[in-house]
Amino acid sequence: MGIRTILLSSTLILTVPAASHAQSLDIGAANTGISIGNSRTWNGLRLNWRDVGVERVNGVNVTLWRAGRNPDFEMSGLAVGVVGPEAATLNGIGVGLGGVVAHRELSGIAVGGLGVVSEGSMHGASLAGLGVVSQGRMVGLSAAGLGIVSQGPLSGIAIAGLGVVSQGSMSGLSVAGLGAVSQGSMTGLNVAGLGTVSQGDMAGVGIAGLGLVSQGAMRGINVGGIGTVAQGRMEWVNIGGLAVVAQGPMTGVNTSGGALVSNDRVTGLNVGGLAIVGNDGVDGVNVSLGAVESGNAIRGLTVGGFRVKAPNVQGVSGGIIMTRTRNLDGLAIAGYNEVRGVQTGITIGIFNTAEVLNGIQIGLLNHAANNPPPFRWLPILNVHFD
Repeated sequence: MGIRTILLSSTLILTVPAASHAQSLDIGAANTGISIGNSRTWNGLRLNWRDVGVERVNGVNVTLWRAGRNPDFEMSGLAVGVVGPEAATLNGIGVGLGGVVAHRELSGIAVGGLGVVSEGSMHGASLAGLGVVSQGRMVGLSAAGLGIVSQGPLSGIAIAGLGVVSQGSMSGLSVAGLGAVSQGSMTGLNVAGLGTVSQGDMAGVGIAGLGLVSQGAMRGINVGGIGTVAQGRMEWVNIGGLAVVAQGPMTGVNTSGGALVSNDRVTGLNVGGLAIVGNDGVDGVNVSLGAVESGNAIRGLTVGGFRVKAPNVQGVSGGIIMTRTRNLDGLAIAGYNEVRGVQTGITIGIFNTAEVLNGIQIGLLNHAANNPPPFRWLPILNVHFD
């Protein structure tokens, strides 16, 4: 490489490299000072039309046009571009009317009129008019008019007009106009206008205008405008406009305008507009305008507008229409109380029937199959104690 050097003083040197890809007017010494042109390595202020084959810049780099190939470019400091700064590694502040691009890693603050993109990890704060995209881990603050996408884990604060998507885990604060989606676990505060979806566990606060879905367990405060669904365990506060559904146990405060359903056990304060169903049991305080049902046992204080139905009912239960069980241990109040096995306690209704009565029946008509005639069928009151 031919270089023409002009000595201006003992500390000021004017150099003009002759190489086609590294032509610059440099004012300074030891690659430090002010460089105008495509210098390969520089410390200080560097002004260039188009970066090609640049290796390292520490300081301020200002470029006007879209960069060429810079596979080893390490930029540290402030990078400003009309089209946008582009480097292999960018540490510091990057600002571009078009966008900011890092091919390996982006760390610091990046502001792009259209987009901010890192083909590796992204750490710091990124703001883009359209999208922020990282092909590796994304950590820090990210905001975009349309979408934020991380192909690795996403942690920190992510706010997007349409969607926030992570192909790994998602933790921190995520707010999306349409959807927040994580292909791994989701932890923290996650809010979306339509749907919040985690293909792993979901923990923290999840709020969605339509649906909140976890392919794993769900723990925290979970609110879905239409439905809240977990393929695993559901704990703490779970609210759905039409349905709250868990394939595993449901524990805590569970409320649905429609149905509250667990393929396992429902435990806690449970309110379902149409139904509460726990296939392996319903425990606690259970209130439904429709039915409260279980394939195992219902325990606690239970109110079913239509009926209370389970093989075993324990505690206090009330239904406008009926209580139907094999074994009752406690107090049941309904229009029709049917105990197909053993009743231990009190039933109050229009018609009460028990195969084996060990307690009291109060109603217009009462039937106790284990009473001797003529006391099996009695009006007002029927009693049998072993």
